Amino acid sequence: MGYSMKRVTLFLLTVIVLGSAAAFVVCPKQEYSASERRRLAGMPGFSADSLLDGSYMGALETYLLDHFPMREAYRGMKADYAVNVLRQKENNGIYIAQGHASKLEYPLNETGVERAVQLVRSLKETHFPNNRVFYTVIPDKNYFLAEPNGYPHMDYGKLFALLSKGLDGEAQYIDIASALTVDDYYRTDAHWRQECIGGVVQCLFDKMGCAETAFRPDAYTQHKIADFNGVYRGQAALPLPADEIVYLTNETTENAQVYDVESNSMKKVYQTQLLSDEKSLDAYDIYLGGARAVLVIDNVSGGSMEDDRRLIMFRDSFGSSLAPLLLEQYDEVVLVDLRYISASLIDRYVDFGNADILFAYNTLIWNNASILKK
Repeated sequence: MGYSMKRVTLFLLTVIVLGSAAAFVVCPKQEYSASERRRLAGMPGFSADSLLDGSYMGALETYLLDHFPMREAYRGMKADYAVNVLRQKENNGIYIAQGHASKLEYPLNETGVERAVQLVRSLKETHFPNNRVFYTVIPDKNYFLAEPNGYPHMDYGKLFALLSKGLDGEAQYIDIASALTVDDYYRTDAHWRQECIGGVVQCLFDKMGCAETAFRPDAYTQHKIADFNGVYRGQAALPLPADEIVYLTNETTENAQVYDVESNSMKKVYQTQLLSDEKSLDAYDIYLGGARAVLVIDNVSGGSMEDDRRLIMFRDSFGSSLAPLLLEQYDEVVLVDLRYISASLIDRYVDFGNADILFAYNTLIWNNASILKK
């Protein structure tokens, strides 16, 4: 009986191994992972040098892992086991609290913050010494979730203090954290929800002296996109309920023209055609097409409190959904993303004349400014 069981076990193991190998060969290889928001590894090129230095085997292992049959199902089972059986408080660095998924980010990187301060000071001295300069800090979800739920987090108080000390006299701080709660963010993603940031827009307008009348989100038409699965859902590999994207339009946003410096092309503010593009990994990219080095948004409708009022915003991805609402008071909004263009090159593409300057970065960028190009 024992011998028979061994034979059965050996047979089943052989079937599993050969079946998996056959499935790997037969199944089509995907170029993208929609859940993880990344490109999957391609088959590495072979050479004697890459074999000898070990790089080929490492790349081959990555390729095999990325294209393993039923990979998504196995990721889900692993995550479910880790969280619900082993009772781990996080999976792949993602934790769930108050109905939100968030990614652990700690500790405070004082060197990174100092680098950010020096970059702002250098930019002002070089490009816009006489302009009005403002900065704000967009809190990540850990700001609201980590401490009350017992998770490690950066020292936010010290982060704000370092920025205040370093930028004193160089840029005016605008507090927007007090206008936000965790429910103003997507449950499965890092970003805020455009329909919930009216208070943020009002804070910016008040401090930058843009308008005496209140910003009214209800003056916009809401358009809804169902089944938005944010980046944290894929990374956590847990069955979290999908979010809904809501984007706001009015005559100004509908008529505005967006010039993409990289592609030398004109685009719309909301690029909903990306939803049907299989190469687009993130539905959030409908806001201005996602990450771009330099975008110039022309408010064709006009209507700002002053003629030719301009704003130049140094931004990260949060700025994509914020910028369309700033057209309420600016004739032109220029977005600069220093993750994709060197600060030393921006004067080739950006005119700083007659413009307000706003640095709007989330806490993760202020804390890790090494990703910004000097």
